[in-house]
Amino acid sequence: MSDAPQPGCEQVIADGLSEPGWVVVRDFLDPKATAAIEAMLRTRWESGALRPAGIGRGRTFQVRPEIRSDQVLWVDHEAPPAPLGIYLDRMEALRRHLNEQLFLGLNEYECHLTTYPRGSFYRRHLDQFADQARRQISTIFYLNPDWREVDGGALRIETEQGIHSVLPEAGTLVAFRAADYWHEVRRARRLRLSVTGWFLSRPL
Repeated sequence: MSDAPQPGCEQVIADGLSEPGWVVVRDFLDPKATAAIEAMLRTRWESGALRPAGIGRGRTFQVRPEIRSDQVLWVDHEAPPAPLGIYLDRMEALRRHLNEQLFLGLNEYECHLTTYPRGSFYRRHLDQFADQARRQISTIFYLNPDWREVDGGALRIETEQGIHSVLPEAGTLVAFRAADYWHEVRRARRLRLSVTGWFLSRPL
């Protein structure tokens, strides 16, 4: 199997973001590439490189473990970890495709490595900051092999059609319009790993 995503993946994502506004894609990367990112993140977590995540930004930033108890490490796109190279290349190709198909004016992509240690969660929230509207599209790429419902940690997205639950299975990419969808991460019963990111519009 090559390291390319499934055929037509970029268009599938563009179609889903156009209507209804969210999409789930399986096998976004080759399993070997996904496993390499998972191993890198696990090593970073075990070394203590990740820090408690917070809410808000700038002066309003707060660590509120009763709201979210995950840990994050922001990715330096000038010098990303080597295993992330394929993923970031795919996201750049996706950014260009979404601009061509949906005219979104996406300027850049930012992301962080994310761990939910056992017992961690993130309460219902929107990804868009109240004082800044640069985040246009949210993405979550999951890295967890052999994940089962009993392991918890599902992403729950509120849509007009109801609440949809997505297990964080390795190779799955979720994308949705950041300002439109309330969502939460249910309590994880084992270590849960992902790459969480956003396509951004240009600064005003």
